[in-house]
Amino acid sequence: MIEIKYLEKGDSKNCLFFIHGFCSGPEDWDAQINFFSNNFSVIAPTLRGHDGKNTKERPMSIEQLSNDCVSIIKEKKFNKVILIGHSMGTRLAIDIANKINNAFGIVLVDGSRFSNENLYRDTIKTFEDAIANESYITVLENMFASMFFSKEFDDDKTRIIKRAINIPEKYSLPLRRNAIWYDSHCVDKNLNNLTLPILILHSTKLDMKTGRSPIKEDESLPYINFIKSFNLEIQVKKFEKTGHYISIEKPNVTNSIIGKWLAHIKVNVHDH
Repeated sequence: MIEIKYLEKGDSKNCLFFIHGFCSGPEDWDAQINFFSNNFSVIAPTLRGHDGKNTKERPMSIEQLSNDCVSIIKEKKFNKVILIGHSMGTRLAIDIANKINNAFGIVLVDGSRFSNENLYRDTIKTFEDAIANESYITVLENMFASMFFSKEFDDDKTRIIKRAINIPEKYSLPLRRNAIWYDSHCVDKNLNNLTLPILILHSTKLDMKTGRSPIKEDESLPYINFIKSFNLEIQVKKFEKTGHYISIEKPNVTNSIIGKWLAHIKVNVHDH
């Protein structure tokens, strides 16, 4: 049974499955949905809890959100599925790819890894201390405010902060805690099981307080190095002077890069 809402556009046998980030929504992919639905079936779910609903009050975890998406994909019976995740959605893309047999590639858009197994206790303590000292809402506001570097996107920043803090805390806070746990205990194993080609689009880095800052083209980045360590077929595009929401700030460039990569891995846009 499918328990979450999703947007669907296009009628190809090949699917681009767009997964939004933490406290975000499928509207972040509007430019990509409109562009790619001419040649692919495009699906963009609203992840559990992010519309204020949690059918059957299931756990707010990466695993559950992944299972929700798997339910949609398995019902549709596509030939090939490309999983495209932004931020927290990168974790879901990797997790889903381990659960379906028609995944054909993964796109990781400004992903991150909060912790590893050795650092888990320190990382979760830092997060809990921040909530205790500043309140969860303040932590969220600061987190999302740090995702934009240009005044050109102030309206988007205001909208995205408001959207984030309006998601019920009873859903978003357990999910945030679980994402730290997932990074520490699951993501290595799931990446190790994959043989799929991966495209990385990257624009920011995290500091010790999980605020974001811009990156340089020639900069060595822990997240990219981590993904590369699994010896998969990987292409990387770094974005300088671009905030966390690449799909919003650089929609045409994003579409072009993904389109060329799809051609490179031989996903046939005319396979109806």
